[in-house]
This record gives sequence, structure tokens and C-alpha cells, in this order.
Amino acid sequence: MPDFKAVVITDSTNDRGGPSHGLHRTFDLHPDVQTVALADPSDEHRNQWRQEAGAATGYADYRQMLAAEPPDIPIIPVHRYHQERLDAFLDTIAAGVKGVVIEKPIASQPAHADQMVAAADAAGARVVLAHRGRENPAVREVRRQAATGKWGPLVQIKARGKGDHRCGVVDALVLGPHELTTMLYFAEANPTSCWGTVLTNGSPAQLSDAADDEMYESGPQVGDRVYAQYTFPNGIIGTYESLPIGDGSNGGDALGCDLFFRNAVVTTRAKPDAAIHIFPQGDIFPQAELGAWEPFLPADWTPPADDPGAPYWADWPGRESTACSNRTIGAELVRCLRENRAPVDASGIHDAAVVVDMIIGPQRSHLEGRRLGLPLQSRGNPWEG
Repeated sequence: MPDFKAVVITDSTNDRGGPSHGLHRTFDLHPDVQTVALADPSDEHRNQWRQEAGAATGYADYRQMLAAEPPDIPIIPVHRYHQERLDAFLDTIAAGVKGVVIEKPIASQPAHADQMVAAADAAGARVVLAHRGRENPAVREVRRQAATGKWGPLVQIKARGKGDHRCGVVDALVLGPHELTTMLYFAEANPTSCWGTVLTNGSPAQLSDAADDEMYESGPQVGDRVYAQYTFPNGIIGTYESLPIGDGSNGGDALGCDLFFRNAVVTTRAKPDAAIHIFPQGDIFPQAELGAWEPFLPADWTPPADDPGAPYWADWPGRESTACSNRTIGAELVRCLRENRAPVDASGIHDAAVVVDMIIGPQRSHLEGRRLGLPLQSRGNPWEG
């Protein structure tokens, strides 16, 4: 008999609903977790996703599900950031769950993240996010090798958005968490200040330009280009930029973090596939005699046997990376519950809340025309005025 019961809360009320990135199957290979039920208002989608998750029972109302089958772990694979999603998270915590798996970002504004962190901390619940980065064995291998000092100190981290049709503030909100949490992972500290620039059609974005985000329901948004800078207490400077890249079709290859060490540059692009390359200088030079990009890992590399993700990523060349990522994140949550600790090999709720400040801070900095300290003092959506 599995030690933990999981349930899934989905929302198919529009075309952004449903189990985002296959998260409803997070525990499909975990021997100690059984997914027992799934809730969704649509009969058709509920039955389909319930079967995919391996759950026996479906419910139209997640509140009924929580009452009828009290879970240890709810999975919330909803990537729309409305009040109902916030309510669903708070309702699961109030139901006495032990841990939560939830899609990124944790929230679309710091005020909502604050509510979620406070509720989870008060209840002693552990929360992991579907941030792609530190759960990946190849990304962890980069940090292991960096720790040897062979590349010198890390001095700068440059993060890039996907640059597709969502480029700008929406890219930062929806895909930025992957890269900003990776920035935190390598900086090993939280930023203390930020500033930013937001453009729309080449001009500085104004409060009057904002319109409701219909795709992700995150409230008023504006800006098709964002540039942000972050200062860290250890001297590292981080940047994030989302801008249009070509026709947007190669955006996944642009999405990532470039790590500038004194003696090498390491790219971590296209996560969760983790297309990682290294340049043997502390900056990028066009002259062939100064070096060339090389794959970071050999073609036959597999994760070390003691890596927490090894059971899910063992078939490295033939892996289905998003599913592997989901399973690794879920397995880390189970370890957290057994060991009564915060997440290490997945992004937890406190890092996720810092990431929300890192997304919103540069936008508020742009509107106020000054560098801002982090955490932010103003916790709402800056485009609401």
C-alpha cells in the first residue's frame, strides 16, 4: 500500500486550462505515492485526465474531492493566475495536506505569493514548484564542477526569455521562473536590489498602456520587451531579458541562463532538455584561436548513481525530459515529507516567492524610475496603479 495519496486539481474552463506540462502524471512511477482522484469541471476532460493520471475517481468540484478523499499531496497543474487558483491552493492547505506540487509561477504578484507562503508555513506543508533547473542532473553537475573552482569565481549570470509571441512581461511571468530560480541556484543568495526597463513597440511602457492579460488571467500587463538587473550580496550581478527573437520558432533554444565565470562561460539553455555548452574563456570571443563552444557533457554521460534524479534520468540520451523533470520534482517532495526538510533538489515555495519579486520588481522599477530594494515594499500588481 503506498504511503501517500495524491489528487489532482485541474481547470479546463478555457484553452489555458488542463494539466499543464503533464504534471497530473507526476507520481506515475513513484512506488510510494498513489494518485487516487482528479477534479475538473468538464466531464470529458476530467475522464481523460483521470485515466492518464491513473486515478480511480473523478470529481467536478475539487472541494468535494478534498472532503471525500483527504489527500497527502495535491497537484495543481493550473497555469492561469486568477483568484480561483489562489483559492484552490489555500483550500488544499486548509484541508491539512502534507505537501503540494504546483505549476510555476507560484503567483502573478507578490501579495498572492505572501498569502501562499504564510499559509504553507503555518501548516507546516512542503511545496515544490515545476521550475525547470535544479531538479535536472546536468544542471547539478554544472554546480558540482563550479564548486571545484576550476572556472574561477562566478561573476555574472545572464538569463534570457523565450522570445516568442509572449515576449516581454508575459514571457517573464510564465517562463522567467525557470531561469530566475536557476539564477538563485547558482548565485546561492537572494538579490538585494533590482532595476528594469519595459518597452512596448519600442517606447517606454506607460501605466495607461496596460490591458488585462486574457491568456493567463494575471491582471493588467503591458510590455513586449523587458530588461532587468539584479545585485546579489556576494557581488554577482544577474540580468534577465525578454525580447523578440526572429520569428519566435527557436525560442526554446534561447531560453536559459549563461553563467559567466572568470575563466569560462557555461550556458544552460533549453531546459528541461538542458542543452549545456562551455566556452573556455571568461567572455565570448569570435577569434577561433581563443577557443570554441563545446558540449559540457560527453555524449555517453549518465547521471551519477547517487544523484537524486538518477532513477528518472538514467536513459539520458532517450529521455522524455519534461516527464523526467516532473517525476524528479515529485520525488524530492516525498523525500522532504519523509525527512521533514525544505526542498533542495527542486524549487520550494520560498525561492518561488523570491522569483515573483524578481519578475515584478523590474516592472515596478521602470514605472517609478529608480532602483528598488528587494523584497519589494509594494506587493501588488504594478500595472493596476
